[in-house]
Amino acid sequence: MVLTASDLAAEGETPERIRAEVEDLRSRTRVYGAVGTLDFLKRGGRIGGAAHLVGSLLSIQPVIEVRGGVVELESKQRTRTRVLQYLASKALNAGPLDRLAVANGAADDADVLVGQLAAAETRHDLILTELGPVVGAHAGPGTVGVCFQIRR
Repeated sequence: MVLTASDLAAEGETPERIRAEVEDLRSRTRVYGAVGTLDFLKRGGRIGGAAHLVGSLLSIQPVIEVRGGVVELESKQRTRTRVLQYLASKALNAGPLDRLAVANGAADDADVLVGQLAAAETRHDLILTELGPVVGAHAGPGTVGVCFQIRR
């Protein structure tokens, strides 16, 4: 949303027009992510010991979604390979996109997700970014996310 606002400001758009565009983008922006391990969610109190144990034993990896500014459980996948495929499918099945980004939180396999997204139809180049320290501290290394804006 910030990139779009910046582009519009550089084009000389009015603050009112920029605000309207950013408000419209809110409804078309999707953010999904997955952690590399459940350990950091347990340490941070996001999941209990039993959920950590069962999830670790069964290789269950939660996929989260940011909805209305709130982090919600979106689905559970059984393997890391499926997690990456699932994240890629969310973007690829959303239709034509304005923007697409992969957020890397020290994930050794982020390049796999980037490769799976190569077929995405986007108006702008794919952005590869690193997660910030706050999200990284809560989610831990190996966290990866996909963020995209559906084209109007």
